[in-house]
Amino acid sequence: MNYFNQPELLSPVGNWDSLYAAVQNGCDAIYIGGKKFNARNRANNFSISELKDVIDYAHIRGVKVYITANILYKEEEVNQVLGFIKKVYNYGADAIIVQDLGIAKLITDFFPDIELHASTQLSIHNLAGAKMLEKLGFSRVILARELSLEKIKYINDNTSLKVETFVHGALCISYSGQCLMSSLIGGRSGNRGRCAQPCRMPYTLIDRDTGEIIDDKFSKQHLLSPKDINTLELIPELIKAGIASFKIEGRLKRPEYTALVTKTYRKYIEQYFHNRENYSVKQQDQQKLTQLFNRNGFIPSYYQGKEDLDLISYQRPKNWGIKVGKVSGYDQNTKKCYIEVEEKINPGDGIEIWTKQGENIGLTISELRYKNDQLAIINLDRKVKEGALVYRTSDKQLLDSLAQSYQNPDTLKKIEVFGTITAKIDQELKLDLWDQDGYFITAQLDSKPEVAKNHPLTAEDLEEQISKLGSSPYSLEKLNFDIDSKLFIPISKLNQLRRKAVSKLNQARKKGETPQNRRDQFSAKNLRLKNTAQDNNNDPNLTITINDQNHLETVLKLGVDRVYCSIKNLNLTKLNLLLNNKQNTEIFIKLPRIEDEKEMENLELTIEKLEATNIDGYLISQLGTINLVDRTDKSLVADFPLNTFNHHSIKLWEKMGIKTVTLSPELSLKEMKKLTMMKKPTTEIIVYGYLPMMISEYCPIGAVERKFDFSQSCEAKCSQRNYGLLDRKEMVEPIETDSDSCRSIIYNSQPLHLLNYLNEIKKTGSENIRLNFTIETEEEIIKVIEDYKRKLENTTQKISSSIKDYTTGHFYRGVK
Repeated sequence: MNYFNQPELLSPVGNWDSLYAAVQNGCDAIYIGGKKFNARNRANNFSISELKDVIDYAHIRGVKVYITANILYKEEEVNQVLGFIKKVYNYGADAIIVQDLGIAKLITDFFPDIELHASTQLSIHNLAGAKMLEKLGFSRVILARELSLEKIKYINDNTSLKVETFVHGALCISYSGQCLMSSLIGGRSGNRGRCAQPCRMPYTLIDRDTGEIIDDKFSKQHLLSPKDINTLELIPELIKAGIASFKIEGRLKRPEYTALVTKTYRKYIEQYFHNRENYSVKQQDQQKLTQLFNRNGFIPSYYQGKEDLDLISYQRPKNWGIKVGKVSGYDQNTKKCYIEVEEKINPGDGIEIWTKQGENIGLTISELRYKNDQLAIINLDRKVKEGALVYRTSDKQLLDSLAQSYQNPDTLKKIEVFGTITAKIDQELKLDLWDQDGYFITAQLDSKPEVAKNHPLTAEDLEEQISKLGSSPYSLEKLNFDIDSKLFIPISKLNQLRRKAVSKLNQARKKGETPQNRRDQFSAKNLRLKNTAQDNNNDPNLTITINDQNHLETVLKLGVDRVYCSIKNLNLTKLNLLLNNKQNTEIFIKLPRIEDEKEMENLELTIEKLEATNIDGYLISQLGTINLVDRTDKSLVADFPLNTFNHHSIKLWEKMGIKTVTLSPELSLKEMKKLTMMKKPTTEIIVYGYLPMMISEYCPIGAVERKFDFSQSCEAKCSQRNYGLLDRKEMVEPIETDSDSCRSIIYNSQPLHLLNYLNEIKKTGSENIRLNFTIETEEEIIKVIEDYKRKLENTTQKISSSIKDYTTGHFYRGVK
């Protein structure tokens, strides 16, 4: 593979100004969404009719357009989203970015010749996951942001998929697509494009057994708020890793942000390919990016690994700007604030004065004078203390200069064109135009040149008129002439010929980016599934998940129908003893949600040993592990992290050999009923458990214990206490950390508990209900199982639960 191919530069577009900013500053492709159906619901986005104009505008200028349909879709939305995709497909969109695998399957069925890009929401983090996407018809994978360059290169070397990664912008602290925090806390699902960003809220790390604050210095700090990515320095290494597309995050950012980041990355991509040996990044370019938006500086994402990664901006989750000085004095009588400046500030700039008491003071400077080069004086109504730090949060001159690229679109980026004008007596006037992309058109007029009586046109006269391309996206590089002498042609005819040629070239470039003879087979009637619902008067099977094998022997004695036991720290000798005496309870092995390449190798070896036992099956939480068990004769169950939201996903799992599908806990009871009609595969509903809200490569326990000094060793203190995060509502979210990988899981503060709703759940027809045990003690596990078994014996009987504080999750409310 050639690791020196120039990568695509992919820019975010959330409105018209950001479209102009991206295209005019050098992007190769843009990603955009409609008013619905995409993961940036709060962006302005575009109507259906606007999307056609957007695609035309971009294609004329040689820019590809990727449409975001990258959320999970409820059953009643499937027809709508496919109708939307049909429209943008016919408009000539170049690719669809997808999270919902049921929708992905429908796109390959109905629109087989459009590219499918796997959203980062699919959490693809290993080669096996990428290989599964190949089988599903994807052409590109947007990898999880947690991968190092070494891991990315390994995946890229061994897959036919193009690899896309984020190079600049905001970073999710959780694996994308695996975060339920916004959903469970506020009913706004990140999987549905409505994330409320609870990771940017303040938290306090505590011992949840004693309530002790671990470190007062970091109390009520933003312990989950990561800094933004900046990879300018790493561009050579990203290119050598074979990354095909450099993605800029920021569809919610201002157009000036899109303009500067696109322009800067274009500059340094070009610099690398023109002068690889002397690649270097100028400090002034980094300074501009920092000024525009930063959270206490930048990080290189996980590209260089997570060891010593200073990931978190715990003091402040918003833009810091640049430190420009400090307060040297304040005059209470005149309301004048004196600032000792390190960087010059100007009228129109936004500044923020950091105070230790209450909120910081933010203002836009209206009046400013300098007493000398180091002392600026501004008006300020509020008293501030000497020594308070001053940050410039917006630079008017920088913003004004960037705005030129979108306030006057088509003034910066012009496509060079070449032409030949043919003007002969008694022949139709003709203009040929072509560009370096291979587009060629001919424009002709019925009008014919005449013999000049007084002032014949010269070649210079013709070139002057033809080169007046004005607001078009073209600039005339060279014009050839095939003309008779002593001609007269009205200027109006030359202008008409030029406009006709530009219009034809526009049409050629639009069509050139549209796949020819696209096969649109979509029809809503093709989506109708047979209702195979049957009355279910039987009690559902009771299944449980446990993380600790030490609990397995105990729960087997309680007579549950199935146990999913975590593969973590599995003792095969003890397991075999239990398997030989398990009686009527099925034993499944729960496979991990996140496994890097080395972990996958070890997992494959363990699965080989498990295949020789008489376990009943596997509980699967990620695409990668499906590949590892593709030849097993054991039963497979799809777990909830696979985000099953509609029938089409269920049918896809069935084709992949899945026997039971766990429905997403983000669905309401009403929505679940729509998915339990089909008897194959069977379904499972989680009715109890501390649901995991985040899984992350970052450990907040280790961060606070090390006082955010990541050069210090961690010493694995995470196993010494029961830790939790105290939020602003005085709720405590438990944290567990894997001591081997330092991967952390944050659980909901209260368990989902649907004990007294089992009668309604039974009526859904779901064959299985599950108790999902994670942080509970063995005693607590026994009590919960006994409660549910008693309730199943008489679902109409009211049972006093052993759990006092709990949530019913999305059972009635669902998610937006």
